[in-house]
Amino acid sequence: MIAQGAEAKVYYKEGDSSVAKERTSIYSTTNKALEAIALHNYLFPETAMKVIGFTRDSDNLMRIVLTQPYIRCLRLATKEEIDDMVAVKGFHDNWNGQGVNYISDRLTLEDMHPANVFIDELTGKPTCIDCIVKFTSPIFF
Repeated sequence: MIAQGAEAKVYYKEGDSSVAKERTSIYSTTNKALEAIALHNYLFPETAMKVIGFTRDSDNLMRIVLTQPYIRCLRLATKEEIDDMVAVKGFHDNWNGQGVNYISDRLTLEDMHPANVFIDELTGKPTCIDCIVKFTSPIFF
């Protein structure tokens, strides 16, 4: 294991092109958790997540098992770099310039702190490896 946060345990084997994650569900349903992954993949295709299975942890909580491209971190992104990256995608800071949450007309990005967004060693650009993406309000059909 190379990292563990509130939402995921991350595994990497030197030389592999991807990481494996056990991602805990902070969402009310499995469908909402999968929706969040699909939204992440739409917004951040360079770090698209691929669901490969499901498991339960020692507390019997469901976890989604996925893979994601391994991104070499040059350094952590600054708040300004994160602001610029999401602005291009139509988002703006939702906390008066102090937070790590962003909003657009339809979506919310949460948990966009520098440990989840860093500068890719190959491209030199900010890269989001993990955030919470959800609709700003329910969608009715």
